[in-house]
Amino acid sequence: MRDLDSLSREEAIRYLKFMSGLAIAVDGLWFMAVEKATDYDKALEMDVEVWVGYARVVVKRIRRNFGINGTGLEALKEIIRHDPMWWSMGELRIVEDSPSRLAMEIFDCPSLMAMEKMGREKLTCEPVEGAYLEALAAAVDPNIKVKALKLPPRKSPDEVCCRWAFVLEN
Repeated sequence: MRDLDSLSREEAIRYLKFMSGLAIAVDGLWFMAVEKATDYDKALEMDVEVWVGYARVVVKRIRRNFGINGTGLEALKEIIRHDPMWWSMGELRIVEDSPSRLAMEIFDCPSLMAMEKMGREKLTCEPVEGAYLEALAAAVDPNIKVKALKLPPRKSPDEVCCRWAFVLEN
């Protein structure tokens, strides 16, 4: 086992992205095992339940470990930046459209690429990621609502994978 303190900055970044990717792979394998044992709808229902629970846990742990307090879009942006769920994504942009709205764009999603490679017709992106983002936003601030702006399927791998908006409602 390697001593994490001995890793260079580049090695640590590569390791964190690797670990994040493994967590995503475990989720996909878990989903396919449940789907095989039951059916797609039951696997989807259970996957949503797991990701909603994870969102609550990740917000609590990030707040506790990194001192991110407060509510609103700025707090949500910091939570997303600390959430290892996103570290295996190639390019992810968070853009502040206005004081009451953030947009998040994902350009390189390992889960979507795996589903496209497998030829899956039923994609889990909208129900699972949507539920995750809604639970994440609600755990930060119940006044933040999530809206899907662009979802798969996509026509080309060069297209954005998905785009979401976080809107602070009063």
